Amino acid sequence: MKVVLSGLDAAAWSLVALQVVLERAGHEVWNVGPRAPVDSVLRTCRWERPGCLVLSTAVGAPGVDVLRRVRGDPALAGVAVVIGGRLSGTREGLLELGFDEVFPAGDDPAGAVAALRAYLVLGAGQPASGVRNPEARL
Repeated sequence: MKVVLSGLDAAAWSLVALQVVLERAGHEVWNVGPRAPVDSVLRTCRWERPGCLVLSTAVGAPGVDVLRRVRGDPALAGVAVVIGGRLSGTREGLLELGFDEVFPAGDDPAGAVAALRAYLVLGAGQPASGVRNPEARL
């Protein structure tokens, strides 16, 4: 699966390490880096046509601005948007905002990465949470 990876903050997980893990699992990954402008993230998603946009945070950046812009862009219809790392909100709250899936690292970052890998294997269009039609909640 094609994956676009973006860090919401300067300390977001270890983007390069996450990229390597995902590539070794067979995914094509475009890493736009930490603190990439939203327009750059959107441009990369339009160009690469990923199945999933992975937003990473280490300090609880919400990512809602990116989520709303992706959901509002007809060219990106069908792109799953997930967030992972040390999150400021609850998993349930972030799902209610419209994320397709949430991977809280908490005290187990390796577990969050493993859950992300499992989610991508399922094919990001099938959220493990069962959430569908996230646009309706924005």
